[in-house]
Amino acid sequence: MSGKIIKGSEYNPDEPILLITAAEALNNLLELIEEYALNLKIEKMKKEELLTLLNTYADSLIIYHPEDLHQERATLLKNFEILKRYGLTEEDYQRIDFT
Repeated sequence: MSGKIIKGSEYNPDEPILLITAAEALNNLLELIEEYALNLKIEKMKKEELLTLLNTYADSLIIYHPEDLHQERATLLKNFEILKRYGLTEEDYQRIDFT
């Protein structure tokens, strides 16, 4: 069914509809860190922790709308236990939480 619908349009069915680079994702997260004045030492994160953070961001792009840095906030909140080792505090959690 989807093939028929797409065929009727000028859209290439093999073309991705969502494409973001790791650099763009990281820049978006850094924007949140700056906007909320978080003392997060993201540059000190282990490689596998950074990969987890970026993968969580990819998931957040699908789930959360982009307004008010929801995607970035969701990413930090989901990885909060890891990020506490790099400077986030319980006060930061409260500031970036959705409530």
